[in-house]
Amino acid sequence: MIRGVRTGRRAASLLASVLLLTAGCNISQTPATSGSATPGTAGSAPAAPAGVVVASGHGWTSVGLDGPIPAAGTCHVRTAADGEPLPDPACTPGAVDSAVSDATTYSTVCRKGGYTTSVRPPESLTGPAKLKLMAAYGISAAQVSGYELDHLVELNAGGASDVRNLWPEPDTFSQFHQSAFIHNDKDAVEEYTFTALCQHKTTVSAIEAAMAADWTTAVAKLGLPPIPASYKG
Repeated sequence: MIRGVRTGRRAASLLASVLLLTAGCNISQTPATSGSATPGTAGSAPAAPAGVVVASGHGWTSVGLDGPIPAAGTCHVRTAADGEPLPDPACTPGAVDSAVSDATTYSTVCRKGGYTTSVRPPESLTGPAKLKLMAAYGISAAQVSGYELDHLVELNAGGASDVRNLWPEPDTFSQFHQSAFIHNDKDAVEEYTFTALCQHKTTVSAIEAAMAADWTTAVAKLGLPPIPASYKG
């Protein structure tokens, strides 16, 4: 996720508490193609879940975010079975970083010292993109403070910052409580599954597929215990 247009969210202490292995991170900038095969081993580009894009690098360069911006008013926020908001799959299918796979989990997303700040785009790129994506979803710029520019597949689960993985998510609560890491219900799911990932309870490829399909059912699909209502990240 991107908090509005602010950057950085995970503290190094959170990662340290769940880290089991440490290693360096070599980020591949080799473009990859999408697919539905099992994610590759170290040295090969992972395949994405069906319908999800494998980004070139982290999904952005100094020039801007990768991917096409949909035309204004062509996208629509959906409602999940439990009433939570979901993105339009035609506009936001999800996109993943080719450097992150099941084989590289502990040298990338779960590495000691943090990961997301090294791959997160600057505000100078995300700010304009947020307004354009809000327009694509038919949301007035006057409502900007009520939405965050969210990564459908979170950076800590191998998501990329390609615009096909970004959408204007309403900052609403119906299940959990706000905290330093939780700003809406989807944040709670992201924090919970990330902790499980770094504790070897699930895999990057499984989280990518579950979050891209429907973040509201991701915990159940991953076979994890339900998130306690009191959970604060």
